[in-house]
Parts: sequence; C-alpha cells; structure tokens
Amino acid sequence: MKRIPNFTELRAGKVGYDTRYQIDTDHPLYNDPLVDPREPEFGFYDASSYYSKPNNMTGEILPGVPDAPLVRLNIAKRLTLADIFLRSDPDVREALGGPVHIRIDDALRPYQVQKFAFEIAWPMVIKRLNPEMTDKEVAEQVPNYCAKPNAKLTPTPHLTGGAVDVSLINLKTGEPLDRGHTGGSVKGTAYPDFHEGYHLIDGQSDIVNSEDQAKVQPEGSIVVLGRRILYYAMTEIAGLYVNPQEIWHYGKGDPLSEYVSGSNHPYYGVAELPEWYQEEMARLQTTQSLV
Repeated sequence: MKRIPNFTELRAGKVGYDTRYQIDTDHPLYNDPLVDPREPEFGFYDASSYYSKPNNMTGEILPGVPDAPLVRLNIAKRLTLADIFLRSDPDVREALGGPVHIRIDDALRPYQVQKFAFEIAWPMVIKRLNPEMTDKEVAEQVPNYCAKPNAKLTPTPHLTGGAVDVSLINLKTGEPLDRGHTGGSVKGTAYPDFHEGYHLIDGQSDIVNSEDQAKVQPEGSIVVLGRRILYYAMTEIAGLYVNPQEIWHYGKGDPLSEYVSGSNHPYYGVAELPEWYQEEMARLQTTQSLV
C-alpha cells in the first residue's frame, strides 16, 4: 500500500479557504439533495452525528442535534463504493486480519452546532488537555481542530453536507481500528501523513519533531496499514479528498475539498436543512441540556 503523501504545503495554504472561492451555483450537483446514509440503499447502519451522542469532546450530547448524519446524495454513493471495496478486497483482509467497513462518525453539522463546537466545546477540550495554556493560546489553537462559522455562513465543510468524518471498523469485533491518534499540546497524530514520518527528516515537514511528540508507528503496523487503506479507499475508490489536518475527514464539492483537489471550484454551499430536520432540532433543544 502506497504511502500517504506529505501534506505540508497544503496545510500552509489552507488558511482562508472558506472565503477564497465562489460557489458554482450552475454546477449539476449544486442542489444535490441531502440523504440519510443509514437508509438501506446505502447501508451505513451505524452512522451517526458526533454531537448527538456522548463524545470525547463535550462528554455529553449537544442539545438540539438530531442523530441523522445527513450527507449529499453524491457523497453517499461514493462512500458506498469505498465500503464495498473495504468489505470485499482480499488484500485488505490480509493486511488488517479481516474485513473492515466505514463507520460515519459525523456528517452535516448545522451552523448552531458548529458555532457551539468552535466557541465552547473545543476550547473546553483544549484547555482540559493543556491546563497551562492561556485563554488566548487556547483560542489560537481552536482553528486547527474546528472551522470557524460566521454570520455570513461561509460554507465550511460540515455545513455543506459534502464532508464526513469516518472510522474503519473491524467487522468481526465491531471495534474501530487503532489509528494512532492521541490528543495533547503537540500537534501531529491527527495529520494524515504523521505516521509516514516525513517530519523525522529535517526540513521535510511542518510537523514538530521533538521528544514530546508521539512516536511514529513502524512500517507494517496496523496503525500505518489502516491509515493507508482508509486513505486509499476514500481517495482512490470514492474519489474524495482528505482534510490535510485530519486523517478521518473526507469530502468533495465543498471549498476545502476543492482547495485540496486543486480545482478551486467548489459547488456545495451551505446546505438547506429539510423542514423535518429543523423541527427535530427545535424539539430536541427544548428537551435536552448540556451538563
């Protein structure tokens, strides 16, 4: 399995991607509908919205978040292709010790949810992991983990329905594969190319190489193979593009994905929420509270 590329240059140019391009409203997929990937035609029965359940960030559900992980129809079809490959390919089975499948951990993330994540949830997590940081230092770190929404609703990936966060799940055990990601004050393990070790060579990467940094997993380990196989399935089979700062985030049509692709031609804007989804958000907001 080929190495994941070095994304140093893409990370350097990422700042401002969300306001850099005009959305192509004439593109055939501009009005691509939102669908629920848990429907039988797609088969992602264990898909969910990250903030609709207790999670590592908030510790609790986020009030007003429906559990339907909506995505654009074209994205759902592409994910299905990748999932079929992962379930059936003999080389994948041999490398990982059995068949795996894609679990969708997050998809559409409406403005209200993104705003809470950026302003409250992520600062809380970063501060918990790095108690020595000042509030200013925490605020400076947040954009590395969560896109900032604004009043103009610029189309960041999860606002469009064109992006998903995914895990590889062992079909025999039902458990996610270890992707070698650890939180902390030193950035790195979330980056797709971290365990390729480019930063071990001076001047080759923007990832910090220090005694505090996590160890690069050895060639042939489940961590390295799993990350490469996920990247291959999502990019080569599904035709999606990775977020250069998150091994689990893939999309197409949104501004970030089209920056990564080099097309600079996004066609998914902020998704229009179905009426039933808005009604469910309102209902949940009156019955839930964040502890």
